Amino acid sequence: MGRIHIEREHQLSQAELNSLVSDLSDRLADAYQLRIQQRGDAVHFSRSGARGTLLPGPSTVVLTLELGLLLRPFRDGIHAAIEQQLDTLLG
Repeated sequence: MGRIHIEREHQLSQAELNSLVSDLSDRLADAYQLRIQQRGDAVHFSRSGARGTLLPGPSTVVLTLELGLLLRPFRDGIHAAIEQQLDTLLG
């Protein structure tokens, strides 16, 4: 299975949430060579073999990432690293 789904609740203000989204997007782009495109509140990630979305909401942040065949063996490590980064940013 090559799908990563991470959902976290938060109590951030809109400014804090915007900062978190920006920081997490930058970290993921650097770590995994992802291209980032923001459409409204959603942030879309893509690269060869992976694509995903970061959806910030009023009380939750949801990240989904689909991994292609070549990245699937690394799913657990990628999942753990993203969770750690998100949890660090949420404090």
